Amino acid sequence: MKAHLIAFMTLFFCSTAFAQLQDEEIRQTVLLRNVKEQRFVFGKWSASGDTETHLTYLGNITTKTNEVFKVMTSSWHWGPTKKVTNLILVFNNNNKLLGNYYLNTECELPDIIENNKLIFKPSECTDCTYAISKVDFYEGIPDNFYLGCKRGRGNVYSFYLSY
Repeated sequence: MKAHLIAFMTLFFCSTAFAQLQDEEIRQTVLLRNVKEQRFVFGKWSASGDTETHLTYLGNITTKTNEVFKVMTSSWHWGPTKKVTNLILVFNNNNKLLGNYYLNTECELPDIIENNKLIFKPSECTDCTYAISKVDFYEGIPDNFYLGCKRGRGNVYSFYLSY
């Protein structure tokens, strides 16, 4: 029993490490292509364990101190019930991942960058007109931002540093 547990844990951690390496490779591929607002799809989800990742490079944001951030959205489809992990990824100007915001649904991901702000538009999967539809990076990467259809009825999303 103990040997089975150790074997399972080893396989789990190795597959997690492989997935992280693969994520880094496909993210870098999209950044190097430098094509804004086009969705790139890697893999094909299946109930038997295959995963699918949707990446969209939104562009650059420049702060008041001229620091440049590259912003990408990511939706990773996984598991037998096709769960989705949605992220806003923030990279430095050298394509190093600085961290991310984890969002509840794919519908909540920002659509474009305008005037150094992330812009959230209503999408076909929601009729929401966001109470706060812009996130400003002028002062740097915000620690948190609020996103909701009505004031007081939304979520606060926090920035998580990458290590």
